[in-house]
Amino acid sequence: MPFDSKINNIIKDFDKMINIKVISDTICPWCYIGKKELDNAISLLSEINFSITYKPFQLDPTMPPQGVNRKKYIKRKFGEDTAKEVGLKITEAGNKVGINFNYEKIEITPNTLDSHRLIRWAERENKQTEALDLLFYSYFTEGLNIGDKSILLNLAEKLNLNTQEIKNNLDSEIDRKEIELEEWSYRDLGIAGVPTYIINEDLIVTGSQSSDTFVKLFNRIT
Repeated sequence: MPFDSKINNIIKDFDKMINIKVISDTICPWCYIGKKELDNAISLLSEINFSITYKPFQLDPTMPPQGVNRKKYIKRKFGEDTAKEVGLKITEAGNKVGINFNYEKIEITPNTLDSHRLIRWAERENKQTEALDLLFYSYFTEGLNIGDKSILLNLAEKLNLNTQEIKNNLDSEIDRKEIELEEWSYRDLGIAGVPTYIINEDLIVTGSQSSDTFVKLFNRIT
């Protein structure tokens, strides 16, 4: 192949790189659904290279460290009838992408800061996506309290992370302030809900999107 053709191919491949920052929370059901839809879209676009990172956001940054009773929290936040309607809608959307939402198993709505810390530590081992998938599944399907440090340590072990280091980190303030500041930087951008997708640093897409929508969007911008 002539040298010029090789250069053109390299440039062409570079042009087909899409960088995505996904702003999400680990107890946001639409973030879980949105991740499944994004994963499905990417699987259909083998000719495009993607760089995806997941960024922290807390749906309720005022949540106490120990979390709260979920039934009482949801009833207070939405009202009983609305909560049932929203739950049914989420369950149906989840079923379409292979998610089994077991709300009846969830007793605690947790503070999610420590779970975001775990995601950050997993990213350093190139296991961020795996960690997020495990956190989503543990909370929404198994009903585990992902704000509990012992649960997070168990998940770290499943991810083959350094559990002793993570235990020490969880018992300290390391990374806590950085994550809080990063989250507020997204709020300063006007982001008030998740999931939100920042694509190639300049295009912002809000809300969970279907895989078809993602495919059309990614094809258009490449």
